[in-house]
Amino acid sequence: MPVFGTAGVRGVFNSTQTPEQVHQFVEAAAFVFGKGSYGVGWDGRKSSTVLSRVVAASVAGCGSDAIQFGLVPTPVVAFGTRAHNCELGFSVTASHNPPEFSGVKVFNKRGMELSREEEGRIERGMIVESVKSSATPGSIKSRDVLAPYTKALVSRFSKAEEPLRIVVDCATGPAALVTPNLLTSLGHKVIPLNTQISWRFSARHPEPIAETLGETAAFVGGVQADLGFAHDGDGDRLVLINSVGRVLPDYVTSVLALEALGKSSGSVIISENSSFAVEEAAEAMGLRVVRGKIGKTFAEIDKEGAVLATEPSKIVDPSWGMWEDGIYCAALIADAVAKRSDLRKILNGEFEWLYKQLNLPVSLDIAKLGDQIDEYFSKYRIVERRSVDGLRLVFKDKSWVMFRPSGTEPKTRIYCEAKDELRLSELVETAKSLVERLARPTINSR
Repeated sequence: MPVFGTAGVRGVFNSTQTPEQVHQFVEAAAFVFGKGSYGVGWDGRKSSTVLSRVVAASVAGCGSDAIQFGLVPTPVVAFGTRAHNCELGFSVTASHNPPEFSGVKVFNKRGMELSREEEGRIERGMIVESVKSSATPGSIKSRDVLAPYTKALVSRFSKAEEPLRIVVDCATGPAALVTPNLLTSLGHKVIPLNTQISWRFSARHPEPIAETLGETAAFVGGVQADLGFAHDGDGDRLVLINSVGRVLPDYVTSVLALEALGKSSGSVIISENSSFAVEEAAEAMGLRVVRGKIGKTFAEIDKEGAVLATEPSKIVDPSWGMWEDGIYCAALIADAVAKRSDLRKILNGEFEWLYKQLNLPVSLDIAKLGDQIDEYFSKYRIVERRSVDGLRLVFKDKSWVMFRPSGTEPKTRIYCEAKDELRLSELVETAKSLVERLARPTINSR
């Protein structure tokens, strides 16, 4: 049975994920990847403070050296892993999940999350009956990676000649240690929000979506900011809010990142649940579009020679690093918007594509769903049926619906997109009724 979810290993602390399980996981990883140095960073959760010690001790117990990066955002862990030539880097975080969750994301030498093949090596290592500990333990030492990370980012951009007034909502996560200072160093006028690091996520839920960003959006409009940035709990996501306090569709982040990079050749990897708006924008720039799995778009970068990999609220720019980085994305978009007034039309205009995500507290058998789906959606004239990641139907008018079990929580995610509000509502309700008919409840939804 796979141990890894969409992004590392995750569970409810001391329930579905215990310190002992994390020890076994890290011990197997250090055993499989061999002696060397291993990076360790963590977010502000209480569980992360505990589990980061478990990770470091497990590495040292295998005879390798643990390099503690400290309380830092996940992108900084990836950066530090590459900078220190670590065998692996462990970010102890549950990202956008509620406070009771804990987790560990794993990066390879390049700062890239593990491929499925690499994950499989660790999973097989966990079931091998072999002594993994070493008679000679390794060391545990600390290294600063925040300062080098920030310095490297500042050096990539010129100081803004026309500074933006930007609200930066850090979700009481460790992005608070970087993003406000970074944007200030680049010349922007920053209004920090929710920058006190808290394991409770007392300001708002750590997942940055329209339902959780109402107060932030109102604040952005109230202080007449040019732009609002909202991170998730560990800083690898970025959601945008415009000057009138509207939480923008996730695809706007991807489109603006494409505009900022300004590439006219190559390919772009986009996840199965990404909007057609991203596909259309990329193709209009002369780029080839390749669809990939959610949480694994980065895995196609080398194969496809991609200039960007993106999924909703996340981007990977291989010229900067092979990891999802909401902090870098904030600097990239701020730089582009400050230089190009035409991009404000994207921020403040009307959006042709209407997108909706629904999270249902149920488990779902995708194969069983596939047996019933034609009956429910036949009237929409299905032109494409894809099972690259969950199950995705594309209809004649290019509207679509996608079903996928969450890789981080016991939920089923439904994604729908259409150009018409009525069609979108119909798709959402039809999809919801089908899932509820077939599924088994597991938890209370948020």
